[in-house]
Amino acid sequence: MKYQVYFYRTKTGRCQSCDYARAMNIQHQAKSKRWFQALAKMGPDLPEDYGKHLQDGVWELRVILQHHQHRFFYSFWKNIIVVTNAFLKKSRVLPKAEIEKSRKAMADWISRKGWEDL
Repeated sequence: MKYQVYFYRTKTGRCQSCDYARAMNIQHQAKSKRWFQALAKMGPDLPEDYGKHLQDGVWELRVILQHHQHRFFYSFWKNIIVVTNAFLKKSRVLPKAEIEKSRKAMADWISRKGWEDL
């Protein structure tokens, strides 16, 4: 099954994960793009080293390059992957605030977009 990847935008049109990706250097952007393509093909079957379920329907895409640990959080909705937020991981512990931000973004996406529009 092939998945469609969407990037969450707030009501005002802001896309935090898009802004984050644009700020990455070109090599990091290229590797991230390859992993998003793999995610679109494999969905939840992406190897755990790269895509992992965290909790409450929140997953993380891990893009590690040159000691940078980029994290993109996403959730599944039928055959859709919604990328909600991204950050540079600097410690061993995932920030709970980032997970909560992802959960809230997904709830907002569902309430505004729903499945009917897609």
